[in-house]
Amino acid sequence: MLVLFGVFLILAYLELNWGSSGVGIKDLFSPSQEYSSVVFYEIRIPRLLTALIVGASLSFSGLILQTVFRNPLVGPSVLGISSGASLGVALVTLAGYSTLADQDSSPKVMAALIFALAILFLLFGVANRFKDNVSVLIVGMLISYLAGAVVDILIYVSDNEALKEYTLWGMGSFARMTYTQIIIMFSLLIVAYLVVYNKRNLMNQYLIGELQEIAPKKKKRLVFLLLVIAGVITSFVTAYCGPIAFIGIAIPNLLRFVLKITNHKYLLLGSIVLGSVVAVLCDLISSMPWSTRSLPVNAVTSLFGIPIIIIMVFKSRYKGL
Repeated sequence: MLVLFGVFLILAYLELNWGSSGVGIKDLFSPSQEYSSVVFYEIRIPRLLTALIVGASLSFSGLILQTVFRNPLVGPSVLGISSGASLGVALVTLAGYSTLADQDSSPKVMAALIFALAILFLLFGVANRFKDNVSVLIVGMLISYLAGAVVDILIYVSDNEALKEYTLWGMGSFARMTYTQIIIMFSLLIVAYLVVYNKRNLMNQYLIGELQEIAPKKKKRLVFLLLVIAGVITSFVTAYCGPIAFIGIAIPNLLRFVLKITNHKYLLLGSIVLGSVVAVLCDLISSMPWSTRSLPVNAVTSLFGIPIIIIMVFKSRYKGL
């Protein structure tokens, strides 16, 4: 944790000090610091805080989902939850009810929440019926394709302005959240962490199969609670920042690989810290401070996450797991 905290401080300093505007931290103390203040307090600090909170939230949500489905290869993007939330956002954005410039993001949040939770409970029903993780993954992928097909139809019939709005949103960005939205997401994450941390022992028992045998009703309540928390967190992140890919699935796997533990007492906090560090790193790379252009953050998180997933798959096959 100390090492990760040190890495985060270095990345945070680089995030605040580097940028295409050429403004550095030292410029805050110059005689003409008005422009520098705007760059820092309205662009760079909110972006840093957003990356920190979003990385922590998606990693935390991914760990929860991997516990519920007992599968290290599930996550918000793989299971179709992010696709469902994206479909909800597409419905309100392409229909003209909400834009990126709107301060009131409640239509996008509500639509994303409804569709994400609907898909979550559909997947849980599939998991209970077939008792097969492969079936859950297949259904999740099919849902992603189905949601994508509906979005394509909406794109085809929408006007150019709405299409531009949705395309920009779909690339993912940590530069859109206001301070109010940052406070909302931070408060949501803190409450979710406290609630889930209080259930850490039950999660450990559930993961190894003890809870199903000794307390089936307690198991159902636990799963219901965890699914709601994961769905709500993913919905808010997707509505605010777009579908940020692979952080939710890659970080918990990387954390377990490094720590060699399965105890949620340590994994819950570890996922939040490591997710924050990786998200800030990906945002720093995507902003390309040496250039006047920037990359979609989704592209960078995919380039980071996909190799980790491939390594985990080959590692598990090699061990015969």
